[in-house]
Amino acid sequence: MSSTVFSQTAIDFTFTDTQGQEHTLYEDYLDEGKTVLIDFFFVDCPPCNTFAPHLKEIYDDWGSGQEDVEFFTLSSKGWDSNADVEGYEQQHGHTNPGAGEDGGALDIYFTYHNSEFGPISGSPHFIVIPPNGTVFKDVDGPGTQGRKDAINSAITEAVELTDFIDEPIIDTFIININLKDTKDEVVNNISYTLMSSDGTGPSYPITLDPNGQLVIIDFEATFPGLTDPIITPSKEGDFLNGVFTTDIIFILRHLLGIQPFTYDYQYIAADVSNDGNVTSADMSEIRKTILEQQDGFSSGLSWTFDPISISIDQMTPGTYNFDIEGIKMGDVNRH
Repeated sequence: MSSTVFSQTAIDFTFTDTQGQEHTLYEDYLDEGKTVLIDFFFVDCPPCNTFAPHLKEIYDDWGSGQEDVEFFTLSSKGWDSNADVEGYEQQHGHTNPGAGEDGGALDIYFTYHNSEFGPISGSPHFIVIPPNGTVFKDVDGPGTQGRKDAINSAITEAVELTDFIDEPIIDTFIININLKDTKDEVVNNISYTLMSSDGTGPSYPITLDPNGQLVIIDFEATFPGLTDPIITPSKEGDFLNGVFTTDIIFILRHLLGIQPFTYDYQYIAADVSNDGNVTSADMSEIRKTILEQQDGFSSGLSWTFDPISISIDQMTPGTYNFDIEGIKMGDVNRH
């Protein structure tokens, strides 16, 4: 038993069978999950006629074209017409699609009798093509039984490939988050939440591995009920970490126009009330927090992030890489 497997995928073709029906390899068969066996023969070929009853037996065993396997009987000779092939099929009780030169069979023969797939030698010559387009050529074995075994073996292998293809593909998302502060240092103890962008529905706490990576297999099954999902980082408590009276002085100089802020993060860090403006009220909040006259900032934010959230397209699996800057509220001077 033998066959040659080619890395090249099958070349598409269309033919008109003896009953006037058109057949297109990919659209009608491979794309529908069917395996196709091509029998290149000719009507007056003695070995073809001898093996024809056995080929019918194999065809019937594989469901007579009603299941996942179909046979094409295509003449390799220019003198065989569709009418000739029809007579051959009737003689041997074949019910599978077949064609002669006027049905396009000869063009298909020369498509596979070329330098890409190598020459076709001898008749009958069998090719098996599973739905992924792999070409099993030169399917043959010693004697009648050897040839039958080779055909059945090639079809079985092709169907197994089909079964593998039919298994659901589990989508995998790899999310890499590089989160550092304004001094380009890693920020520890960050919490992440996965939720819908509009804030409705469920939210899910997620944990990154030590390298800042999250792997999600089958997104919708793992995190159901999300629409336009986003990941938001957060870090709570420790309001005074890195915050000193010098930060108040920096804000004052900025407000007076003596020493305006030079970095974008300073505007965000100084706005401890998180109202979108840097005012003397922010200075007052920092001073009261330092003096323990109030417990943290009125916004409740100890840290904020740029961007404040990252979007994941749950319909597009793949690798996502994000850089996030962590900004310590009140730390205008990068202490």
